[in-house]
Amino acid sequence: MECSWYKGTADAVYQNIDIIRGHNPAYVLVLAADHVYKMDYGPMLARHVEQNADLTIGCIEIPLESASAFGVMKVSANNEILEFAEKPAQPQPIPGKPGTAMASMGIYVFSTAFLIEQLKRDAALGEQSTHDFGKDVIPGLLDHCRVYAYPFRQGDNNRMDYWRDVGTIDSYWQANMELVDVSPELNLYDDDWPIWTYQEQRPPCKFVFDDDNRRGMAVDSMIASGSIVSGAHIKHSLLFNDVRVESGSQIRDSVILHGVVIGRNCRIKRAIIDSGAVIPDGTSIGEDPQQDSARFSVSPGGVVLVTARMLGQQEHFED
Repeated sequence: MECSWYKGTADAVYQNIDIIRGHNPAYVLVLAADHVYKMDYGPMLARHVEQNADLTIGCIEIPLESASAFGVMKVSANNEILEFAEKPAQPQPIPGKPGTAMASMGIYVFSTAFLIEQLKRDAALGEQSTHDFGKDVIPGLLDHCRVYAYPFRQGDNNRMDYWRDVGTIDSYWQANMELVDVSPELNLYDDDWPIWTYQEQRPPCKFVFDDDNRRGMAVDSMIASGSIVSGAHIKHSLLFNDVRVESGSQIRDSVILHGVVIGRNCRIKRAIIDSGAVIPDGTSIGEDPQQDSARFSVSPGGVVLVTARMLGQQEHFED
């Protein structure tokens, strides 16, 4: 099979059919990479088997005004999907819930033979398809296949569970800001269901200087290991590993990624600073929209994205 850049979500799986066949599973779980949530997939798989479904789609209730960014579905009383529209301009609300839509989480359980059959059929369409699950594959299944929704709920209380799409600058920034709330919905300190990830062995974060005009401190914030806050003030922000913030700087409502250096007397607000960027002394970000737009990238929600390249610096992954 000839391989190329992935043309869509369905094509991405199609180009890896050999891996699926090599493992020969009865079912295939397809997941999106730009979502944040904690989910036990076992009950969803069990429901798929119980309903003898060809495809089961994880779904969640979201505000109607934001539903145009997702696949929106209409379901029957037993959760069979009757209609599916990918990113509709005018999404339809859930009956009886005028301000809410049922959206796809981008989580799919397929019976393997059925999945391979549909991927081959979609691939054969060539340029007639965008080779995307939501746009092409799923809508064509509803009339003749068993396709069901699986609502993602919190245990027995019937409330929708935590799930965030972080595929845009605004949604990524918002999801990070939620983590520094006093009681965030996603609890990173949950010992019953810990989040495991790779972490470098770095020294603890450090705060230095305690003078009236030069105090290293952080409030309502999360500071990762290896970072040093030197006479700077951090508020309601997240600092990733090995960040350096120099004296006199103020950071608020911002996400500072790995290895960033922020010089003296900088003011940064509602920003995302990409890995490896060095912010020069006296830089102001997030205070003048016109000035920010001329130098950096500003999201529709007003979040300023700053990368090393925008600053004329070598990006951290370059030689």
